[in-house]
Amino acid sequence: MEIRLFRRDESDLYMQAIHEIWKEGHILSRDKALADFMFYNTPQHEKYIGKENYGAIGVWEDGKIVGLGGLMLFEFNLNGETEAACNVTNSIVLEEYRSSMAGLLLYAKPLDLYPFFCNFGIGLSNFSMRVSPATISRDAVTQPIHKMDRMVGIFDKKQASEVLLNGNENYLRNYDTVRKVKQYGDKTVKHELEKDKWNNFYYTHIAPKTISISRNYEFLSWRYLNHPTFNYLVYSAQDQAGNYEGLFVARVEYIINGTAKILRIVEFISKNQDASIALANKIVEIGTEEAILFADFYCTTDMFNFGLESVGFKKEFTSDDDKIVLPSRFQPVDLSVVNLNASLSFYGKKVKKLNLLKNNIYFTKGDSDQDRPN
Repeated sequence: MEIRLFRRDESDLYMQAIHEIWKEGHILSRDKALADFMFYNTPQHEKYIGKENYGAIGVWEDGKIVGLGGLMLFEFNLNGETEAACNVTNSIVLEEYRSSMAGLLLYAKPLDLYPFFCNFGIGLSNFSMRVSPATISRDAVTQPIHKMDRMVGIFDKKQASEVLLNGNENYLRNYDTVRKVKQYGDKTVKHELEKDKWNNFYYTHIAPKTISISRNYEFLSWRYLNHPTFNYLVYSAQDQAGNYEGLFVARVEYIINGTAKILRIVEFISKNQDASIALANKIVEIGTEEAILFADFYCTTDMFNFGLESVGFKKEFTSDDDKIVLPSRFQPVDLSVVNLNASLSFYGKKVKKLNLLKNNIYFTKGDSDQDRPN
């Protein structure tokens, strides 16, 4: 059994394997620009994988591909210190080989390539939960997240109920529509992101108190400004002197065959209460102008959510009595409960600096491969 990276000139072979092994007709088997964006053009690709290799791992048995996984590389922020992180996406082994070591080899291969501090996965299935139960040892911590928190802001309750919930407004009985609130501090919100201003803000005010994929300009530019398919809205909050104090990133998504719109928020970061409210007010303004049904934001921490909560966003609360608030899949609308879950693994001596109860581990739907075309 051989396990190795796909070479750059084998990218078409990887895409074919996605079609044959992962899912027939999957977007990553059809869209070369998107596959290259995710598995070759990441800012850290050349440093860790090299120009000659593609960001994908394959498992071969007698010349046959029996397992595969996409490999995305990132700079990681640990309370202001720079580490390295990887994300294995769409990982799968053919059923007849799952009793072999193929799955474990696939999972362990990134750590053979480089001593990554963090290896994570985010998905709409329970796969990551099965392979990664919560564990802790002297030099490793693995934390599954069975349901990533989802903030929901309703813009049109009646229309959302009719279009998405078969007319049953009872699902949203405890949710009011969002509205702009009074803001203080003379903050402005502009449709801009300047490299030096953002990096100065991020490394001074956000990086020292968070654990996450580095949200520096290099990452934001690659992930959002230069996405091959989506048009992301990137807005920064600024003080009177033009210094950055936060940002949000979102995109308008057309659903129901283009007959309705929602807003997917993928980043929401702020320095203080006033900046947070200014950003949230801008979201309400944009959502109202776009006539969206609702907006949502998946994140592992609520440390920046003050503004969203102030304008009327609420954390999605599901239970045996309330199995769904709003669907998260729309092509077609799926009313079954589909939780976005994650598995975060940290390695090395610096795991001693982790405090999983501190509420400062910031992962969103923008990480991994979840916010992409289908």
